[in-house]
Amino acid sequence: MKLLKASAVALIILMSGGGLVAAPPTLAAELTSEQTTMLERNPALAALAANAPMLQQAFQLIARAAAEPSGSQRGVEGLDAVDAQLLSENPALLQVWHSSPEASADLLALIKSAAGGGKPTK
Repeated sequence: MKLLKASAVALIILMSGGGLVAAPPTLAAELTSEQTTMLERNPALAALAANAPMLQQAFQLIARAAAEPSGSQRGVEGLDAVDAQLLSENPALLQVWHSSPEASADLLALIKSAAGGGKPTK
């Protein structure tokens, strides 16, 4: 029997939609109501709740995309299956994808690094 690394299990849980994690009490006290709602609706962000610095970085990328939209609308065609599934299951990520290609690439890299243990691109 082959055992999976914890990072692979976390990615499988995240991709299956079963990765909802409540924010730790100290972090929950620091979140705005908008951020709390975003965690409830976006399992990939909720999975970052255990890592406050990564979650805050994700919120900063989302805010940057909202503040500086690129104006180029694009669909999910051409994405690899993992990215397309992440976007389809996480409305905030999809909004970032439509708003800012740069912020979206950074946000997807951050989420993947949290799930897979790699380094984010920024």
